Amino acid sequence: MKFLCLAYPGRGFSPGPDLVAKYAAPARPCGRRGVFVDRRQLSPGDASALVRVTDGQADAGHGPPPGSGPQPSAHFVIDCPDLRAALGWAARIPAASYSTAEVRPHEGQDHARLHCLPHRHP
Repeated sequence: MKFLCLAYPGRGFSPGPDLVAKYAAPARPCGRRGVFVDRRQLSPGDASALVRVTDGQADAGHGPPPGSGPQPSAHFVIDCPDLRAALGWAARIPAASYSTAEVRPHEGQDHARLHCLPHRHP
């Protein structure tokens, strides 16, 4: 199953000089195990373009959608047998240690294998 992992920097995060190396590091063991598909750093949210079509007319604008909250700074695409394995690999993404790494399955896959985690109750 393919999963998209999004890395979100924490508020006030200040990248150090070794940040690129830290984000490249998870790709090496992923590649050796046949899990790695792709990884890229994303441009800041204010560099994005938005497109909306209303009544057949495309309207383009700049920046992240209003109220969209934190923006991801990098993405990884990994190929794992199930969600539990994907979460294990996502835990190696540097953002998971200082903020958040989000894991999403690609659409159209066997979602029965996604419900392998126990539910936590407060």
